[in-house]
Amino acid sequence: MRILYLILLSLVTIPSLAQLHVTENKQRAFPNDIPAGDYSGICWIGGNRYAVVSDKEKEDGFFVWEIDIDSVSGDILAARNTGFRSSAFPNRDEEDIAFVPETQKLWITGEADNRILEYNMEGVRTLRELNLPERFRHLPGNKGLEALSYNAQTRMFWTCNESDSIYIQSFSADLLPAHTYLYHLDSPEGDASKAEHYAHGIGTLCAMDDGSVLLLEREFYVPASKISSFVNCKLYRFMPGEGQKTLVTQWRTTLTLFSRSLANYEGSCLGPTLADGSRVMILVADSQHQYGGVLKDWIKTLKLEMR
Repeated sequence: MRILYLILLSLVTIPSLAQLHVTENKQRAFPNDIPAGDYSGICWIGGNRYAVVSDKEKEDGFFVWEIDIDSVSGDILAARNTGFRSSAFPNRDEEDIAFVPETQKLWITGEADNRILEYNMEGVRTLRELNLPERFRHLPGNKGLEALSYNAQTRMFWTCNESDSIYIQSFSADLLPAHTYLYHLDSPEGDASKAEHYAHGIGTLCAMDDGSVLLLEREFYVPASKISSFVNCKLYRFMPGEGQKTLVTQWRTTLTLFSRSLANYEGSCLGPTLADGSRVMILVADSQHQYGGVLKDWIKTLKLEMR
């Protein structure tokens, strides 16, 4: 009888967490409609409109892009920049942006000042900001606050620093810290001591409706010759409270004699619901202003299906 009870109890208590299936679409570039930039973050603001930040724009603020997406595959059909909305303050190394539909406000994280500030839809700063724990206030340059996401279903903000000891931090709708999680990166593939430029850490995160978080681990390796540069991208699903991450997809972009697909993805967001009920995830890459005339401002989508 006790065995039967335990079996029944297990059927009740085992979480019915759906499996996430990811279909990758090709990365796209639209050089005639998206000017060369240093795009580091993106969020969906409704319809085909997205707010995009750059970490090297002269002024603090955001671009508004229009991105047309195939309603079945989630592939990108077209993308164009419609202009920049400035706060009139200097750029603070803006790394990511999130949209809160309940308030119609945007939030932008800056790596230079390690602050997350609120803006209206015209780009003007309000007086509100997230109340960051002390560990995030004095992060070193290029290892500071990197990613930001908000989910309207859970009403939670999520952020993290880029590398070293990585902490994932959530915030409730009252802007106060909720939970902190220590995150461990995979072992790197490249040898940083042999690279001219090297970065290994969290490029972007995306908060999901079920409370999980998608995290993009990316390893960016550039040798002195530039040829054989690569970016390894691993998308993990992180379950808060469990401390577990599950690999859902991975891809690699390269710069070789035969390939110029190199893309350092630094921003992501959930986009519209597709015809079959799945969601699309949009990612933007930082081309370092189309460095050397070789890199491109790549945009990529993933089709996310819960099964």
